[in-house]
Amino acid sequence: MAETNRLKRLYLFLGLLGIAGFLLVFLIASSDLAIGVKLFAVGSVAVLFSAFYFVSYKIQQSADPNEYVTAVEHDKAIEEKLLALDEAHQFFGTSLTSTDMFRLISSRISDIFPSDASVLFLVDDGETKLRIAQADGRNLNLITNSRIGIGDGAAGKAVRSGLPETSADIVLERQLMPEANLDGIRSAVAIPLLSENEAFGVLVLYSTSPSNTSPAAVQLLEAIGERIAPIFRGSMAFEQSLSTALTDPLTSLPNERAFFMILENQLAESHRHRDDRPLSVLVLDVKGFSDMNSDYGHAAGDDLLSFVADGVKEQLRKMDFLARSVNDEFLVILPTANEKKALEIVERIKARFADSPFAIAENENIKIWLNFGWATFWQDGETPHQLLQNAQLRKQQAKSAEPSKVLWFPKEYIN
Repeated sequence: MAETNRLKRLYLFLGLLGIAGFLLVFLIASSDLAIGVKLFAVGSVAVLFSAFYFVSYKIQQSADPNEYVTAVEHDKAIEEKLLALDEAHQFFGTSLTSTDMFRLISSRISDIFPSDASVLFLVDDGETKLRIAQADGRNLNLITNSRIGIGDGAAGKAVRSGLPETSADIVLERQLMPEANLDGIRSAVAIPLLSENEAFGVLVLYSTSPSNTSPAAVQLLEAIGERIAPIFRGSMAFEQSLSTALTDPLTSLPNERAFFMILENQLAESHRHRDDRPLSVLVLDVKGFSDMNSDYGHAAGDDLLSFVADGVKEQLRKMDFLARSVNDEFLVILPTANEKKALEIVERIKARFADSPFAIAENENIKIWLNFGWATFWQDGETPHQLLQNAQLRKQQAKSAEPSKVLWFPKEYIN
């Protein structure tokens, strides 16, 4: 490949030299020099060009006649592997999670540019830091929290320059990512991911062997970057749109659609382990919310809902799932919680709001009271609809303003 490139450059040089020689002879012939001087100058040019072409002939003879064919075949093989990246984008662009897409692309790239580990950094923190979004290979999948500055290490330099960068000595990388397992890694190459000429991330390939820094290798890294940048950008946009579709914009909690997706999965687990894995759901809303919304305005009502969302979330376990439904209603999934545990969590939430009033207006605080309903898997239902319906029923019982005028029948007497 190197010899082929040298021959190409030589042919280009000789072609330009031939044009320059023709122009030089023309200028000599049309000048006012004496005829003897003109003949000497033209003869000197002829001798000089003959020497150049003789040297080029010797160089061409010493070259391997089969090398150009081999180089062309090599380029075709590389191009076919690069096209495989385009095919991955076409067939899997909107059907794989970002983690699965990263692993697929890393596998395809390792066939083109061999490496032992790969890390995807994304620009974060006001475009001053790079955070690790994905990592794979040689225990790098354990990395989750590392952040490095833009300009630091091969990754930071690639983002700043917009060009592939190499690191023959990864001492700095070890300092920047102390929890990473870089034992045996000797070099790194960083491929910037560009969108509209701005880097939104960088893919770093780590290797146990010295990095290839030849011009051909750099061109190959640039070609890889051009193909994988839109793949990762599309995957990120798809996940963002999916997240937006499942998120309540006011409280940033999951919405009702997300609630039912998670409830279906949790119920499947409870069905598989019916006797050992209880599950409960809660439904709650704010007493007198519509009146407060009318008296103090919708902005205050929105702040109140965010206040309730934060307060409820503080009292839940890490495994619990809180979502916003409609208006002032919230939904909670309590995995592994039987009815007794669910009621303990309800009392904990009530105590939280009894001790923390909400500042509804300047110099005016109000206490928040919540209406609760609950339902437990198996004893109150076995499907999402059954559980939510029974939880809603209990909540309506709690909301009854005049319970003496309403006769609530025990569940076993219904129907």
